[in-house]
Amino acid sequence: MYKRFAIFSALFGLGFISIATQIYLLREFLYVFQGNELVFGIVLTTWMLISGFGAFIGRFAQQIKDREPFFLFLMILLAVIPVLTIVKLDVWRCVVFPTGSMVGLREIFYSSLLLQTPVCFLSGFLFTALTAILPRKPGQNPLGGAYAMESLGSLIAGGLINFIFLWTIGSFPAMNIISAVFLGSVILYAFSQPTLIPKIMVPVIAGGVLFGLYSVSFSSFSLSLLFEDQEVVVDRETPYGRVIVTQQSGQHNVYENGILLFSSGNVIRDEESVHFAMVQHDNPQRILLVSGGLSGAIPEILKYRPERVDYVELNPALIGITTTLGGEIPDASVRYITADARRYITHCDSLYDVVLINLPEPSTLQLNRYYTDEFFAAIRKRMDSAGVLSLSMPTGSDYVSDEAGKLNSSIYYTLKNHYRHVLILPSGQNYFLASDDSLSLAIPSMITRKGVHTDYVNPYYFDEHLLTDRCRFVMSKLTEESGINYDFHPVAYFYQQAYWLSYFRQNYALIGGMILMLLVFSFLVADRVNVGVFAAGFTASSTEIILLLGFQILFGYVYQALGVLIMIFMLGLALGAASRKNLFKSNHPRSYLLIQLVMAGVVILILLFISLVPFLELPDAIVFAAFIIFVLGISFLTGLVFSFAAFISKGGIDKVAASNYAIDLYGSALGALLTTVVLLPLMGIKMTLVMLAVLNTASAAWYFGSGRRQEVMR
Repeated sequence: MYKRFAIFSALFGLGFISIATQIYLLREFLYVFQGNELVFGIVLTTWMLISGFGAFIGRFAQQIKDREPFFLFLMILLAVIPVLTIVKLDVWRCVVFPTGSMVGLREIFYSSLLLQTPVCFLSGFLFTALTAILPRKPGQNPLGGAYAMESLGSLIAGGLINFIFLWTIGSFPAMNIISAVFLGSVILYAFSQPTLIPKIMVPVIAGGVLFGLYSVSFSSFSLSLLFEDQEVVVDRETPYGRVIVTQQSGQHNVYENGILLFSSGNVIRDEESVHFAMVQHDNPQRILLVSGGLSGAIPEILKYRPERVDYVELNPALIGITTTLGGEIPDASVRYITADARRYITHCDSLYDVVLINLPEPSTLQLNRYYTDEFFAAIRKRMDSAGVLSLSMPTGSDYVSDEAGKLNSSIYYTLKNHYRHVLILPSGQNYFLASDDSLSLAIPSMITRKGVHTDYVNPYYFDEHLLTDRCRFVMSKLTEESGINYDFHPVAYFYQQAYWLSYFRQNYALIGGMILMLLVFSFLVADRVNVGVFAAGFTASSTEIILLLGFQILFGYVYQALGVLIMIFMLGLALGAASRKNLFKSNHPRSYLLIQLVMAGVVILILLFISLVPFLELPDAIVFAAFIIFVLGISFLTGLVFSFAAFISKGGIDKVAASNYAIDLYGSALGALLTTVVLLPLMGIKMTLVMLAVLNTASAAWYFGSGRRQEVMR
């Protein structure tokens, strides 16, 4: 009895350390490589690919002599590797790639494959190996219980990270705590061994490992590598990302998730981002500034003596460092607001003369929310008739590539849906100005007439004729065929990805190769039963991304609520895997067919919900409850499919665990990659959901049809 408990505790610890490592390693990859969903998809795909391969190889673990002491050795190794992997990633970035260089998809793929292999292979291998040695009665299949226990460990770790660690401590201290918890589960497993040596040696070794982890300052070492010759003034790990401020020769540099947001003293950028729009309005008194206020934009706005400036920033750390750096502006007209800008604009009752959007380009699905038709419609309601909106894209005043032309076209024609006049001003950035009132390119002359003092945006720096020629050139490259950028059809995000890829003379061949690799691996281990597992894994990861994106669109970036949805997803997996016996007494194969069809039905319900909710004035509580129900329903069915497939699959427990767990990971990896990179940008959310419903219906039909063929052959 204790043996079973000890192995289940080890599986719990395995899920606990695996999901924690995945969270922090993904954040570190995004931070170090200045990433987006494309990077996220590649890293997550390689994670699941290697884990699935490890699970498949784990079927041969039973042939190892003295296998349980060997498992103990691997688990102790697994407690150390995650922290070392994060350090190794920072070293790798600094040694292999020159400082300041951009890193392409190929390099990111190779880096993720090399760096993640130890931890991913071990976690997949140990899941299969530990599941295969679980004590069981004749005819009993413990795979569903093992899957539930691992999911429970992931649930607890996700809760700790989302609600405690990300708010209080950095990644390295958090990973030390995670390793300590995992080593506790390893010690419990060691005490199930029949000999005395593991019961003594494992606690001693675990103590030595923890002493080593807590004795070394990995964070300081990592920062010294990444920011050579710079003094780190602020290092804050927040739920929204890691914020670092460095100082070098009197200049402050502010980074969020590895991306340089701004450097102090960049007067040209500050003036362009403010004065291009402000001079268009006769008397700008109410100003809304979305992000970028800490760089020096607010002092430029105050030169117009406005009545009120509302500065909205999502990450409270970015506003908090203003005081740290001594840059807070003691002006009663300035209000500092910590909120999701989109949600703030939707729910506030203020009217603004000028709205300045100082956000990065739509390189992520999160950022794309601020460049969509729905967002521009919400802003238009918060502006007076002469109001001016300003935002910017990467410049292309002298040369506009096809990718940049499509990106700028999508934003331009999306703005034209709501404003009579839209101008593009090519300078340090392509600045988009939109208004129902007239707009002028004679900015230097208007600055002079208004008597506003500027160092660069004036007749001595700008030539109006050259600015006009550049504007005409960029406007001539626009094409209406690029389409409108919608919340649920984010074409601008896709064009931004293509624009980013164009820097490296790469295309989507690497992504296509990864997709093909996943399909080949899945085909090698698939049979009529675990085709349903593949479809369930694909659907689970895809719908989770869709629901999280839909939640952000409807509610804004409410981080704690997103954390709740992710925890509920893990809870659903655990409950589904553990509920098979209670829901299906007979375990008839047709029940497996029914589960797959029910999953297709739930996907259709999500499609109907997302299609109708924008038109229904439902209370927030009801909409939030619907998201919880859908996340729980999809994850519950996924766990149920896995558990049922394990019971009806043929072969030994080691073979079944290896093939089913591997193909579940492969399906999840392919779903995450295809959904973020291809399906959502090209097909939109609604058509993606239709495809998922078809996928589950097809897997059910394949299971039913192949079963009938087997009966006929008998």
